[in-house]
Amino acid sequence: MRTKILALSLALASFSAAAQDASLLAGAMQVDSNKEKSFAVGLGYTQRLGTYTAASVEYVNEGHPRFHHRDGLGAQLWLHTAIPERGASFAVGAGPYYYFDTTTGSGSSLDYRNDHGVGVLVNFSAKWHMEKRSYIEARLSRIHGRSDHDSSTLMVGMGYELRDLPHEVKSENADPGENLVMLLGGRAVVNSFESEHARAAAIEYRHTVTQNMEWSAMLLDEGRIGVADRRGVASQLWLLRPFTEHTVLELGVGGYVMRDQINRESVREEPKTHFAPIATVGMRWRLTPSVRAQLSWSRVITDYHRDSDVFLLGAGVAF
Repeated sequence: MRTKILALSLALASFSAAAQDASLLAGAMQVDSNKEKSFAVGLGYTQRLGTYTAASVEYVNEGHPRFHHRDGLGAQLWLHTAIPERGASFAVGAGPYYYFDTTTGSGSSLDYRNDHGVGVLVNFSAKWHMEKRSYIEARLSRIHGRSDHDSSTLMVGMGYELRDLPHEVKSENADPGENLVMLLGGRAVVNSFESEHARAAAIEYRHTVTQNMEWSAMLLDEGRIGVADRRGVASQLWLLRPFTEHTVLELGVGGYVMRDQINRESVREEPKTHFAPIATVGMRWRLTPSVRAQLSWSRVITDYHRDSDVFLLGAGVAF
């Protein structure tokens, strides 16, 4: 199921109609069951399908209430009023929400679990459209996942309509047949209540299939956390969207084969081979005709309670 949700998100992002926008929102979250409050952050990519319809990919972080650190990825279909050049518009959206919840099995923060599941995300949005393709947005969201942790969020922020860049500019950023080798470094963070972290490093190879699609293979070392030392090989399929003349937004999904320990408390535990889905969002800069810089965030989705976030920054050469 998790791969179906990620594949659906990629499909929505690949639509080629002209009007597309990206948004960043922040605000507050409240848990329905106990009224506990925390922060909320949302990141969205929206594709208009018609005069009154749109589709989007949404990332939502529901904050850190007690014994729940939950975030997720949603695919939304929207109905909205006509979009003016300047003025107000209103919309309602709904769709599936694949969530990642760091919770507890025994009521202790030391005994954490990484629960995954599919819920429902419903959004109500009000926007004020301004000049230069930008808008201000207020959004009320209802999130249904586990029944004891349904939540509501209220966020405000800004969005920007992406330009449809010329073919020549797109080719300068991603030319079919182009190869790219990058060296990257950063940090790997375990999805636990303590958020243990270590230095991470990677070597990545990319091959551009079309102006909007790439394939990659990566040697990834997530570093040593306690007695665990996880490393492996990840391969992803990427969708690309030029943001400016020199920057490209990236969304990737694939698989990760790694050597890791299930029992992280025992130095005698033998590492085992595991497979996990991996999903990545990132941005790439064209510094010169052949030099690229890249910033990315990957989520490793395990079935043995060791999800992680890997943040990488690096540079490489296209040839």
